[in-house]
Amino acid sequence: MSGTARPGDPDREPADPPPAEPEGGDPACWLDRVCADCGAIQDTAGFPHCARCGAPRE
Repeated sequence: MSGTARPGDPDREPADPPPAEPEGGDPACWLDRVCADCGAIQDTAGFPHCARCGAPRE
């Protein structure tokens, strides 16, 4: 036997690990976009009043 690993050989070096999942997505906290009165999430963080109930931003 030559000592080189063959496919299917348990002593064979593993292949490169798969690439990590890409990071990103939604921000961790949307609290600055939530209406305090009705709980609706607004389109922007600096909203002057709620688009759903009309309550002013606190």
